[in-house]
Amino acid sequence: MSRTNFWSGVVLALFIGVGASSAASVAAVDTPNGSLFAWRDIIGANQSATIGWSFQVGAQDLQLTALGAFDDAGDGLEDAHPVGIWTSGGVLLKQVTVPSGTGGTLVGSYRYLSVSPVTLTAGQTYMLGEYFAPVVDRCGTACGDASGVFGSQTFAPGVTFVQSRQNRAIIGPGSLAFPNLDAEIAQSFFGPNFLMTTADPISSPEPASWGLAAVGVVALAASRGRKNMLSFHREVLRCVSFRS
Repeated sequence: MSRTNFWSGVVLALFIGVGASSAASVAAVDTPNGSLFAWRDIIGANQSATIGWSFQVGAQDLQLTALGAFDDAGDGLEDAHPVGIWTSGGVLLKQVTVPSGTGGTLVGSYRYLSVSPVTLTAGQTYMLGEYFAPVVDRCGTACGDASGVFGSQTFAPGVTFVQSRQNRAIIGPGSLAFPNLDAEIAQSFFGPNFLMTTADPISSPEPASWGLAAVGVVALAASRGRKNMLSFHREVLRCVSFRS
């Protein structure tokens, strides 16, 4: 390989490393255990409602990338469930309908559908809700999908639980609606959930700065020739270790 091609390859590799994203997709809440209640166990016969929870965003903005519904056994949902997220003032930001069966993507104990990213602003409160359709009184083995109500929950960094939420239940079928009421339970109805993208908490220089630094290191090493290759490697390792 010629010296020119070698240095070109090094520059490209450095820029690829600099541009790589350190973001990770995580669930807003993890519910590994607890009491599960089918919809008919939560509400009266032939009634429907939207239930869920509210939360506050921490010091950094978050990017919501998917909405999902709880699938307790991971074997598919009994019914399709509309899921939505609202501002505290009731503005619907995004909604999906997670299909019955195994149509959604299973992550942990929840099935998700991807959405175009939604920015959740630092310090603001949001409402998450899932609609449950009515179930007959003597439901047998078809009593509606379950929600986790009591148990252990782990919230992702930047997500602080505020309150369990619901709207007023109605007789017969309804639709996804803003959960404007306090459900008055200590924890929540963990039926709805969402995936979000969080930034790497380690502060690092802007990509443009790293690009300029990389070019400077490469140019310096190239001008000094082959005999200073070891020094060049040391400079590159110093830059990488500083960034990480």
